[in-house]
Amino acid sequence: MYHCIVIDDENLARERITSFVEQQNNWLIDGQAGEYKEAESLLLKHRPDVCFMDINIIGGSGIELAGKLAKSLDCHWVFTTASSDYALQAFDIEATDYLLKPFENSRLAAVLQKVENQKRNTVKPCKSILAVKSVGAVEFVNVQDIIWIKGSANYVELHCENRMLLHRETLSKLEMQLDPQQFIRVHRSAMVNVEKINSLSSELGRFSLLHLNNGDEVKIGQGHKASLFEALGVDS
Repeated sequence: MYHCIVIDDENLARERITSFVEQQNNWLIDGQAGEYKEAESLLLKHRPDVCFMDINIIGGSGIELAGKLAKSLDCHWVFTTASSDYALQAFDIEATDYLLKPFENSRLAAVLQKVENQKRNTVKPCKSILAVKSVGAVEFVNVQDIIWIKGSANYVELHCENRMLLHRETLSKLEMQLDPQQFIRVHRSAMVNVEKINSLSSELGRFSLLHLNNGDEVKIGQGHKASLFEALGVDS
């Protein structure tokens, strides 16, 4: 699953990109903003694969914000603007693309395809062991023993059979390190080991809750149902 944030001071522009991206397989919108500080907070919180960024945003410059965060985020910056004046600055920070408004949906599709291709070509082997640091020690955890994972800012909670460990990593980055056939994102802040799922339950006729074999319950996010049910062979 690929994650995206949309930054633009025009609501219609944000909604247009958001609507298109959400219709694509394996793509999710984690948030949108039109103001500099809010945008910065969203980017640092979600650490997306792609950020569609307008040049002129409320309270600052999209180019300046991307330049500020480029070294700390592994993000594809795609600038969306009515002006060609900033193209050289954009590519100085290794922007993935520079879209001049108005642009066709085909340009958005091409950007998403480019990102997917680059991600596939840089995929690292899935981890089978996680080195979890604690005070004065490092514990090696077999990923097969992890039942589910909850994101919490720059940490994740690793829920195992009889214990929970804190691991310093974001959920999005850990998701890229684990086998996508075994660990599936089921919520903005949760992944589960599909081999540890006991059952599904529903509210108002709609499946919305996972029951895991350690007794924990994990809510299913609306945007993640399709991929989860496909993996489980369940008709939603």
